[in-house]
Formats: sequence, C-alpha cells, structure tokens
Amino acid sequence: MKKLAALIFLITLVVTADCYAVKEESSMRYISNDRIKLGIDLALGGAVTYLSDHANGGKNMINSFDWGRQIQMSYYSGPWPYIGPNGEKPTPEWEGLGWNPIQSGDAGGYRSKIISFEKIGNYSMLVKSIPMQWPHKTGVPGECVFECLYTLKGNVVTMKATIINNRSDKTQYASCPQEMPAVYTNGNWYKIVSYLGDKPFEGKPTTTIVDKTDKKGWPWVHFYTPENWVALLDDKGYGIGVFQPQVMTFNSGFHSNDSLKGFGSEKDVQTGHIAPIGQQILDYNIKWAYETSFILGTLKDIRGYAKKHWQIAANPHWNFKNSRDNWYYYGDMTDSGFPLKGGLDITFKKNSALVSPVTFWRASETPYLEIEGEINTFNKELLIEVEIQPTGKSDLTDWLNWTEGEHVVENERKTKAASFPESPAIFLQHKIAADGTSKKYRINLSDIKGYTGAMKNLKIKFLNDGKAKIKSVQLK
Repeated sequence: MKKLAALIFLITLVVTADCYAVKEESSMRYISNDRIKLGIDLALGGAVTYLSDHANGGKNMINSFDWGRQIQMSYYSGPWPYIGPNGEKPTPEWEGLGWNPIQSGDAGGYRSKIISFEKIGNYSMLVKSIPMQWPHKTGVPGECVFECLYTLKGNVVTMKATIINNRSDKTQYASCPQEMPAVYTNGNWYKIVSYLGDKPFEGKPTTTIVDKTDKKGWPWVHFYTPENWVALLDDKGYGIGVFQPQVMTFNSGFHSNDSLKGFGSEKDVQTGHIAPIGQQILDYNIKWAYETSFILGTLKDIRGYAKKHWQIAANPHWNFKNSRDNWYYYGDMTDSGFPLKGGLDITFKKNSALVSPVTFWRASETPYLEIEGEINTFNKELLIEVEIQPTGKSDLTDWLNWTEGEHVVENERKTKAASFPESPAIFLQHKIAADGTSKKYRINLSDIKGYTGAMKNLKIKFLNDGKAKIKSVQLK
C-alpha cells in the first residue's frame, strides 16, 4: 500500500507540474499574415523567439543564444542588490542590476510561469506571466505580473507591454533606465542606422552608426535620435526597425567580434541589438504600459512608418493628473506614490529636481515655461533654477561608437567624449511665490543666454526645502 500511495503521489506531482510548465515541444505559438510571421515561446514567458519577413526570404531574425536575448520585457528598480523574500542572494556578477524581473527566466535556468495565453482573432496574441529575477540562479519570481499583447498589421508588429507590480517592499526607489523592450537579432542583421540630426523628418540624411569592418558596436552605443526609431539591416538593406513614440534615447550595437557581422543563427553568440531606453520610477503597486512597433522592411519603410506615427508636439505639455508622464526625480525628492491623484504630490530637499523625459523642441517656438501647481516653503518664497540641455555635436555624430579588440575601450571612450562633448546646459534662476495656493508660474526662457536652436531636456531644481503639488508643465 505504501508503494501504491507513493506511486499515486508521484503521478500527481507529474500531472500538477504539467499544468504549470509548458512542454518544450508544444511551447511555440504563432500568428502570421501575408507578409510576416511572429512566434512566441510559452516556455520562456511568451518572449518573442521567431520573427520573419516573407519579402526577405522568410528567415528567422531573432537571436536566442541565452535567455537574456529574444524580444522580451525586462524592468529595473531597487534595492541594489535585491535579496529575495526568503533571503536568496543574487549571483555576484549580476547583483548590480538590483530588482530585475525578465520575461524568459533567470540566469540559473529557472523559467517564468505562464498565467494565461489567448489568441485573439487571426493577428493578435495575449500572454500573461510571472517573470523571474534574472540576477538570481535559484528561481526567485518577480512580485509582479507581465502582460504582453502582440498584434500584426501589414509589415508591422506592435507590442503592448504592461507590468503590474505587487511588491511587499513598499519603498519608493529612484528611477531607473527601462528597456522598452530589448531586441536581439541574429548576426545577419548588423548594420545600425538612425537619424542623428536636429531637423527631424525634414528629409535630412540618416547615419550608419555601426557597419561591417568598422570595429564598432560593442560595448553598446547609447545615442539620441529625435525621430524615435533605429533600424538593424542586413547586406541587402532589409531588416527590422524599432519605433518607440515616447523615447529618443536608444542602446544599440553588435556583439561580439567585428568579423562575425553578417551571419549566424538563433543559437550563435553574435547578435545585433536595439533597446529604446526610458527613465521610470516603478512603485511597489504600479501598473505601467508602453507600446512599441517593430517594422520589417527597408530603411524607407521604417522611417516612413516612424514619420507617419511621430507624436511630438511643437509645444511639449506634460499633465500629471494620473501619471508622472515619464518625468522623474533627481536628489532628495519623493512623491505620494502610485496612483497619482491630480498631480505630483512631492516633498523635496534643497537642490533636488524634477527632470523631464528626453524629447525635442525648438527654442524659437517655445519662449515660455509654465508650471501649474501649489508650492509651499517655510518662508513662502522659492528660488528655482531651470536647466535646459540643448542638442549638440555629440547628438549629431556617431562619436559614441568606439573600437574594441586591440584598443582599450575606456581610453577610446574618454578620448572621443572629450572631442565631442555634450552642449553645455543653460540655466536661469527665478523666484516664485510659494504660499500653498494654486498658481500658474510663467517663466520667460528668452532671458536665458544660449536658448536658441533645438532643445532636448528640462530640469526644474528647487533651491529650498518644501513641498508641492505640481499639476502640469508646459513649454509655450
């Protein structure tokens, strides 16, 4: 009887495990249309492991050398290092990443858990999963849920990615750069192209940032493009473009050796890479979503799609009624947390600041900065400093690419950074009433020396302690 009971228990375990772990041979799910085919792997949390374009031979473009690649969701927050709920420590080489749930699984081979999968019509798939903490090798799940909706339309895949946090640690950690998302291609797609100028969608030429035999691409390149897109192309000029309407800073590159550009399959080490990078605070209970498009085709196809869907207004306006609208904090500043209720309800110490997302505007079209809100300080008067970052030579060239191999990367980086430094930030100090009543504060930016041409970033620094409820910021 004991042997029979043990056998029944063993069978029960196997059946139960099958309910939660998708079998390897049946884990792929596909959608396709007349142009493209997309495949996700439910054994890897629904990450994209297959993407092909009939117009370019139907060859899989996506690299899966390890579980840190694919096209997949990945997020970053504190603490650093992140210790699991049962005291699990991260592996030393990854502990600097902090809290880092990813869609595929962890560095030790533990896979993310599928909650549900749904095929919606012929051209959409929705997958929900519990991700794993990448830096751990012991199967530490993220205290969050990933939702990912993939949709095909013509030669474009749209990915709507949502993270729903339910962390036991309620600390509001500093903002982190978020990949929106990370994309890894096979070695055939190595040539990185984007627009690095200050006249977006005015027909100006693009820049080839990484090419064959140029010894560029690793470590990853980090750069600014006001057109919100980057392309990875093959020898024929076909490939994949990544368009992220909220993001103008990207990581891109090719790993590993220059001689490996132009060939390789999904299990080979060489890979092309693109990741739109946006800065976000991830509250313990936040629900945050972004939507990114992947365009398959030529450079003309990719840039044409980006132009049609570009969302940048001449007069940037950020409303904080329901969200931070991609703003974040510098220094000793926190807010009341998610969900926001009518504004950024902040408490700040001297020299802390509100920082805008990286964007694009022209000084000639926006002579004023308007801040709406209720600000309160001890002496009822607040000195603020407006800091603006213009676009500069470092944005308009490919100096951020450096060589590898026989050269020392750090020396190369320092040399080129010195040759093409970022344009100096420009500043204006301004006193405002801070008596706690609701006001619109208008600041004349034309008073700032150097406020001409194209601008990309805004910081509002508070030079006193205080608290405020900021409802909106607008350039007018």
